[in-house]
Amino acid sequence: MIAFATTPPENVVYLADHSVVLALPALIPALIIVAVVLYVVAKDRRAERNEQAEDTPRGEGPAGHDHHDEESS
Repeated sequence: MIAFATTPPENVVYLADHSVVLALPALIPALIIVAVVLYVVAKDRRAERNEQAEDTPRGEGPAGHDHHDEESS
């Protein structure tokens, strides 16, 4: 009698999908690169925001408008 291995027995439990395991070596470096890019972008935006805050005189917004009430002028 010849047994074909096309369908697994009903009591077999798969613990891992091998395609996911094989994809990890490619995914991990990609996720590290994404994390580094997001870190650099966030750091650059913070630095730009701090630079604009130093250049803007106190009491003025980013567009040069006064934050004071118009009634008090």
